[in-house]
Amino acid sequence: MRRRDRMSWPSTHVIVTGGSQGIGAAVARAAAARGAAVSLIARGEEDLRRTAEPLGARWVAADVTDAAALNRAIATLETGSGPCDVLVACAGAALPGRFLDVPIQEFDDQMRLNYLGAVHAARAVLPGMIARGRGHLVLTSSTAGLIGVVGYSGYGPTKAAVHQLAHCLRYEAEPAGVTVSVLYPPDTDTPGFATENTRKPPETAAVSGAITPVSADRVAAAVVTGIDRGRHHIAVDPLTRVLIRAGGLVEPAVRPFLARTIRRSR
Repeated sequence: MRRRDRMSWPSTHVIVTGGSQGIGAAVARAAAARGAAVSLIARGEEDLRRTAEPLGARWVAADVTDAAALNRAIATLETGSGPCDVLVACAGAALPGRFLDVPIQEFDDQMRLNYLGAVHAARAVLPGMIARGRGHLVLTSSTAGLIGVVGYSGYGPTKAAVHQLAHCLRYEAEPAGVTVSVLYPPDTDTPGFATENTRKPPETAAVSGAITPVSADRVAAAVVTGIDRGRHHIAVDPLTRVLIRAGGLVEPAVRPFLARTIRRSR
């Protein structure tokens, strides 16, 4: 964990992708409650407006899988509320099913949304953050990105990719003053999770049924605390914290060597 001064939320512009419902909407509420200027991006205009208006938040409808459209949306929001200080990339979906039963297009759809959607969002705001020497990226992985879960062969690897993306980005972004965090939500009580439940095969439902979903507001509280404290890994439940620690034993050990090598190459 990197400790730093707590963020001055009233002078912060927070952009949330996937901000119309679920975890994204809860993060928007939590940030707005702390006085931040909040901007929301999602595909559905009605849900966006319904979430944004009570918060006094700006919003633009855009699909994160369309890099050009997302860049335009973020540029519009930055024109209205100033440069993005914090990006929370929450756009995503899970389409569970047995590996041989899931249409191949759904593997592609989940990779484009869950992984490339995070890539597009980060690329849209990171140049400005680096130029200003400050900023915070929060990319959303999942507990399923840390451990194999039956029925999530299309979803879990996309979230593992987000986890790895953050590790790679830190070498480039953090020397410039930009913090890169990863959020690992467990099963969370959201509209998306309700949709997942309608298509889970029996073995997936059995595993999931043994776990009590957490609320989106609880996840959002962990996000704002993680941002305040400059945490690289943001988790809510004990199992995910154990998985993060167990899987992260090697990377912190080799990171100083890699960082020195990178510095010497410049």
